[in-house]
This record gives sequence, C-alpha cells and structure tokens, in this order.
Amino acid sequence: MLALNISDEIKGCQEKHDIMFNLDREPLFSGQPMMLEDLHHDEHERLDIENLSILSIEQVRDSLTYVERLLSTLQAIVDEAHDMTEEIEILLETFPPEHPHVVEMSELLGGLVAHWQQTVAKIEKQGARVAGLDPGRIEWFGVIDNQLMLYSWTCGESDIEWYYGVDEGFSSRKPLIEA
Repeated sequence: MLALNISDEIKGCQEKHDIMFNLDREPLFSGQPMMLEDLHHDEHERLDIENLSILSIEQVRDSLTYVERLLSTLQAIVDEAHDMTEEIEILLETFPPEHPHVVEMSELLGGLVAHWQQTVAKIEKQGARVAGLDPGRIEWFGVIDNQLMLYSWTCGESDIEWYYGVDEGFSSRKPLIEA
C-alpha cells in the first residue's frame, strides 16, 4: 500500500512538472532556424499565403542590409508625403483644386506614391515585408522548430535574432537559438 502511494505521488509530481514546463506542447529549446524541407506536414496548408517566400536564416541575413536601406527610403517617403499633404491642404484654403500650383503639388505627391509602391515591391522581391515604419520593422517567413514562423528585425538591431508565430504579433517575439 505504501508503494502505491509513493508511485501516485511521483506520478502527480511528474504531471505538475509537465504542465509547469509545457513539455507536451513545445520543444525544450525552441527557436531553432530550419530549412523548408523541415516544415512539419501539418503546416503545409499555410503555404497557400499569397506571395509567400520561405527563406532560410542565411537568406534573410544576406538580404538584411539591402532591405534596411529600402526601409529607410520608405520612412523618408512617408515624411515627405506628410509634409506635401499638409502643404496641399494649406494651398486648398486659398486656391481652387485646379490651380496650377495645387495641381503641381498633387502630381508630385502622386510621384511619391509611385516611388513608395516601387520600394515596397523591391522589399517583397527579397522575400520580406514591412511590419512597421516607426520604429521600422521587417519580417520574413521561415521555418523555425518545424513550424512556419516569421523572422523579425527592428531598426537598431544588428542581426536577425528574433522570431514569432504567424498568428502572433511583434510583442510575442522570442530569441532564435542557433547551434
């Protein structure tokens, strides 16, 4: 009878330990970048996301410097477009919309929008997407712990060192663990 009670006690402790350390839901060490062929078969249905490029950590790192420059360009475009929009609003208080100066400023603003679209297309061609402008944030799809995840980078960071789940947000970032 005593052996049964000790056995039940050990079993109870093991169950508490498993729950406390989440051993049935997450690997002991999570955050391991992997290749596309390592993607868990249950995750393959997610591959239908439009314009999805799944990159390795090496590909993401190779694109970082270029994408960072493009992000800086986007931030400058936003600032310039904001200033130009304010100027157009002031002009419209005095002049009709068809006034040559209002038309000229509107055309310049349209050119900025086209430049914005071209810059975003260049970022997307690198397999990245803009997650935020202030502060600047970029994310790339990749395979981490056999799951489709997002590599995450924010202005001021020197390398790709963070990730989060596709259904999570930036505040859920976790550190990558590399062997």
